[in-house]
Amino acid sequence: MSFVVAKDLCRTFDLSDPWIVRKLTMRPKRLLQAVDRVNFSIERGTTYALVGESGSGKSTIANMVVGLLKPSAGSITIDGQNLGDASMSRPDQQRLRRRIQMVFQSPYASLNPRWKVGDILCEPMRAFKLIEGSEAQRRRAAELLEQVGLSDSDASKYPHEFSGGQRQRISIARALASQPEVIICDEPTSALDVSVQAQVLNLLKSLQKEFGLTYLFITHDLAVVSTMANKIGVLNQGVLVEEQDTEGLFSTPREDYTKMLISSAPKIEFGS
Repeated sequence: MSFVVAKDLCRTFDLSDPWIVRKLTMRPKRLLQAVDRVNFSIERGTTYALVGESGSGKSTIANMVVGLLKPSAGSITIDGQNLGDASMSRPDQQRLRRRIQMVFQSPYASLNPRWKVGDILCEPMRAFKLIEGSEAQRRRAAELLEQVGLSDSDASKYPHEFSGGQRQRISIARALASQPEVIICDEPTSALDVSVQAQVLNLLKSLQKEFGLTYLFITHDLAVVSTMANKIGVLNQGVLVEEQDTEGLFSTPREDYTKMLISSAPKIEFGS
């Protein structure tokens, strides 16, 4: 059985004017179908990439998978458990949420500038009651920093003291702090220089191998996913128009839209 499954996933946004304005102007409701009956599955320990242009619905799907948005229709299951199951108890919901974390696009906006790095990393441990005692939490934070290629002394610094690539490493460490099984990577390298992108992608791959992580990788850049993904789904205006394993997609793309994305992607080698 697949580990992560999205079935007939839909998300509609209501962009209508307020009710009183519509009554006075006789304007109809305006609905935006951001995601339209999308189906995909991810095997445990693999990387599934969703690619497409801006506005194709990639980040909306990421936010639904991590629980920041509710689907308008359809379902998302993790290891057979439905994220939208209203009958699930709050402790069970929290245990399920702990298994899913997210690395956001901007390393500059996703970290609290008022908190030291050590506090940022300890917060998930406290929230999920994973480690008791401040000293044990600090030791774990130091381990996480070393796992992502930083120093334990960085725990006493603030986010503004780091470069963009270092901040993204801190974001990855924060995601690891809750001991997740699934990590949603929403354009995690798009705000970084190409050389730093390579370092962060190689870090993600090594962590996946070490901890058996399952990734949903969101990006518009096929050059990036060619080095990361086992399977790729192509989104166009909220619809999954093509899905293949990585080698098949690049060698024999079926859709004209996919061919356009591949032809426009820069050829970048990130190494092993």
